[in-house]
Amino acid sequence: METKTELTDKPDDAREIFIRHHARYEVSPYFVLLDRRTLGAPPSQRRIHAGFDVDLYGNGFDDSAALSVENSELRETLNELGAACREAAAHAAGYSRIEIIPWNATLVLNVKSHLEPEALVTIRITHSRGLDQPAGSTEERALADVLGNLYSMGVKKT
Repeated sequence: METKTELTDKPDDAREIFIRHHARYEVSPYFVLLDRRTLGAPPSQRRIHAGFDVDLYGNGFDDSAALSVENSELRETLNELGAACREAAAHAAGYSRIEIIPWNATLVLNVKSHLEPEALVTIRITHSRGLDQPAGSTEERALADVLGNLYSMGVKKT
């Protein structure tokens, strides 16, 4: 028996989830802080652009007035959005390292929509070449693929 949070390999299932939850996204750079401490030298820090974060927001809760972090409806929404994000990022994973991060204890309030509560899932696109290596064309190509997939599945940019 298939539960609501399981997803088949059909992009139509992911599209339905995104549409039902009124999904939208925004892109931001992902940075790491490289902290080097060499004996006899002062510590040095470098901020390195290591990839991209695609923050995906979804709402469409049945009872948003009673919604809280402990609410099972939020957990179910996060699970559904996470599964749909895995589908959207599946083909881009060959280029870069992609993580789907559900912010389990996070309920975001949309200031543009009368503080409507939203769930947040992040698609992090980075590499495994080493912390001191910046993002490059492979991460940009993975980002373009993920954004193209999200667009084709009905997700709008914020």
